[in-house]
Amino acid sequence: MLKRLLRSIGWLVGAGAADHVATRSEFKDLGARVERLERLLEALAQNSAAQVEQAQAQRFLQEKTCAELAYLNGLMRVVSTDIVNASAGRPVLGAKTNTFSQNYEDAVLSAIFERIGSGQKRFLEIGVGDGTENNTRLLLELGWRGAWVECDPAAVAAIKHRLADYLADGRLILIEEAITAETVDEVVSRCGLSGEIDFLSLDIDMNTSHVWRAMALRSRVACLEYNASFPPEVAFEVAYDPNSAWEGSSYFGASLLSLDKIGREKGMALVGCDLMGINAFFVRQDLAETHFPGSHAAVDHYQPPRYALAGSRGHPRAAGRFARAKE
Repeated sequence: MLKRLLRSIGWLVGAGAADHVATRSEFKDLGARVERLERLLEALAQNSAAQVEQAQAQRFLQEKTCAELAYLNGLMRVVSTDIVNASAGRPVLGAKTNTFSQNYEDAVLSAIFERIGSGQKRFLEIGVGDGTENNTRLLLELGWRGAWVECDPAAVAAIKHRLADYLADGRLILIEEAITAETVDEVVSRCGLSGEIDFLSLDIDMNTSHVWRAMALRSRVACLEYNASFPPEVAFEVAYDPNSAWEGSSYFGASLLSLDKIGREKGMALVGCDLMGINAFFVRQDLAETHFPGSHAAVDHYQPPRYALAGSRGHPRAAGRFARAKE
């Protein structure tokens, strides 16, 4: 507004003064002042833009620092819990590293199966992505066999290309399908699985709890995504809709308490959650009582949501077959 006013004054100096020769010298000085004010406004605008950029950079650094502090605080909590429980003779799942997993699932599962044994080494993972970062890829590389179910055509195509060897030798079965509570048992049958397997991983965002409840297949160990937005004392499940899709909000899946209730109905006990507040780990009740003494309550294992800290960490994941058999 001020700048437009100054320009109007400048026009008067150049145009209006032409009709008044006697006052031309007076307007000349005013015109110079207008030019100086315009230059000052330009300088102020540039300074303001620089200040905005600087403020944005400072906010970014502050947010990053807060995220790092939250991550370190979470690690300190886990380490302190490990120390306390170890002194009480009850070490918890404190291993933290990734090979192909995203949130330390590889390490947690290794710790679990080190205690209870690998059994027949059979797995089922529903919701695997493109196979470069998921919960059973390391098990596959370590000699396990099982099935992957994925509904994204592009991800399925990538798996067929990258893991053609495993698909060809029958170690891995791949099915492209969107799982619902009505179809899960039929899909499991097509995977060639029945009775009890050693590990189940289920991560389908919206209907995880509904599909798990409907599934007849049993497992010695299960890893399921929970909604950490809800406190461990709250039972919550999204309304079942076989056609629903996650929209990126905190409305998805089920709370830890709701999954714990389903697990107990299936004869499984909650033994831990990952640091990011994403996955819950269950073990068959009799095995949990023997190898994971202590509380199996949701309130004692709950981890709050730390989604900003989740993501790829460590070295890039190997795309193709990780360990090839020697000729």
